[in-house]
Amino acid sequence: MAEFEESSEESEMSDFELSEDLNNFDLVNMNENERRRLERQWNALVSDSDDDEEDFEGFEPEELYAPRGFVWMNKENQRDLFQFSDRVGPTRVLDGSRKASEYFQIFYSNELFDNIVRLTNLNATIKRGRGDKGVWTDLSLDEIKAFYGILIIMDTMKFERDELYWSESDTHWLLGSKIGQVMSRDRFFQIKRYLHFSDDKRISNDKLQKVRYLLDHLRRAFQSEYVPHKQVTVDEAMVPFKGRLSLKQYIKDKPVKFGIKIWVLADAVSSYCYNFDVYVGKNAKIVNGNLGLSSKVVIALAKPIEMKGYEIYTNNFFTSPHLADYLYQRKTYLCGTVRTNRKDYPKALVQSNAAARRMCRGTSDWLMSGPLLASYWKDKRIVYYLSSCHRPVGDQITVRRNKDGTNTSLSCTPTVTDYAKYMGGVDRLDQRTRLSKEKKNMQWYRRIEIKLRECALFNAFVLEGTVVDHNPPGKRARDFLSFRMDVAHELIGNKQGTRTFKRPRQLNIDEERLDEKAHWPVPSGSVDRLCEVCNKKHKNYKASHPGVSMTDNPFKRSKSSLMCGKCKVPLCITTKSTCFVDFHTKVYYWQ
Repeated sequence: MAEFEESSEESEMSDFELSEDLNNFDLVNMNENERRRLERQWNALVSDSDDDEEDFEGFEPEELYAPRGFVWMNKENQRDLFQFSDRVGPTRVLDGSRKASEYFQIFYSNELFDNIVRLTNLNATIKRGRGDKGVWTDLSLDEIKAFYGILIIMDTMKFERDELYWSESDTHWLLGSKIGQVMSRDRFFQIKRYLHFSDDKRISNDKLQKVRYLLDHLRRAFQSEYVPHKQVTVDEAMVPFKGRLSLKQYIKDKPVKFGIKIWVLADAVSSYCYNFDVYVGKNAKIVNGNLGLSSKVVIALAKPIEMKGYEIYTNNFFTSPHLADYLYQRKTYLCGTVRTNRKDYPKALVQSNAAARRMCRGTSDWLMSGPLLASYWKDKRIVYYLSSCHRPVGDQITVRRNKDGTNTSLSCTPTVTDYAKYMGGVDRLDQRTRLSKEKKNMQWYRRIEIKLRECALFNAFVLEGTVVDHNPPGKRARDFLSFRMDVAHELIGNKQGTRTFKRPRQLNIDEERLDEKAHWPVPSGSVDRLCEVCNKKHKNYKASHPGVSMTDNPFKRSKSSLMCGKCKVPLCITTKSTCFVDFHTKVYYWQ
């Protein structure tokens, strides 16, 4: 993340900083690098058009923030903190009799599934009008639920290729699953091909148009169904994607280095995903010339919870004195690590590298300006903090460190302990909803939909945990995996798919056909006899796809003038055909 954070510093400049920074340029003897840098900063200042605005829900550009002067002193100031009083947990009355799928359908409701069915059928109609072949049957509500149940199971039973879930190979007989009893392979891939979440009619500059309906629907559902704890976390999550895409980001210090970035506000205690937004590119607009772009992310995500006494925990990419002061005026409080070069952060508190090396572990110091507390604490290295809701010192607060098998207790401040306790909300959510990087999925918007589905599953699991004890005494804990399996099987229900063929209970294997002795091709005496293998495959496909025409049937009935001299069966013998070999080596040669 270091590389991204360095590049983002330019966009954090205020109007005053930019005008001061112009004095550093020699406008007459300017080299190419200086010229480009000046152009970037000037464009960032003058680009105030609505077209450059990112799509943050609830952000009001007309809200003006008037920064006060920051005077930092080693004196504890009194704060007038708003007391958090909201009732934490689900907003509706839930009971333990609900099934796992009912919690999931609080977010993926029948209304949402109906719209996916409608848009998928519309997409199939449009593409088939352009020449797509094959028989298409309109998707139904029960079928799309079964399809999503299969997707959840596939995310748990990970195969490199989706075809392997339907494998019935005699050679690799350990592969495969019972998914084929729910839905045929061809039908599954047909639905996956046409799955769609937008009607694509609206002409707009919205880069997220293909998933805009899902984003808006799930954001509203996440916020309306749950009240988070007093402590919340703002951080980024990554959706893995390596294809060509303007939204794609590269963060070298993340486990997922290439992908689509999502800003997330999550409950710091339960990791419930409360608010989110997809990052669509750097925005050149600076809020009122004082709050930078990273501050705008926090302000927009925290809009639904402001004026209620919440505490927001952020990392050093977001934290700044001006953001903390702005949120304090909105009865919302900030705590996080901070970069020492942030505007108006007290330089008197910043230690040199030489001074830091001489310090003992556990050393701390602080300064206050109004309600803002700036502090540092030395562990292996010095970490700088900024908080608007913590006292400078606490009563004998210590943390344990283990080095070479020896436990050591270090004194620390309330800011350090609370930050370590509450900062991991988004990271835990991202771990529980992590997507596989190995499986290929060419459509970027499908990746975003999978991430949203995983977040909906985890949020449903959190809701279930408010009414069901996930750690009953004397029993196995209810984990997220068992919840996912329950949701998948309940969505599938009793749906049964049409199998391509049925195997007999007792096999009557033609021993002569498979004995591999004296099977030689000879002329059949006719040129109009159909190949036994081709004809069998053609009939099986027709039986499993009622109404398919001979043109749309992928298995053509070939004629052959040769046959097996021992079996007396006409078979194809060409460079492109394996019918002769399959007939004499496979029990089920029509597969």
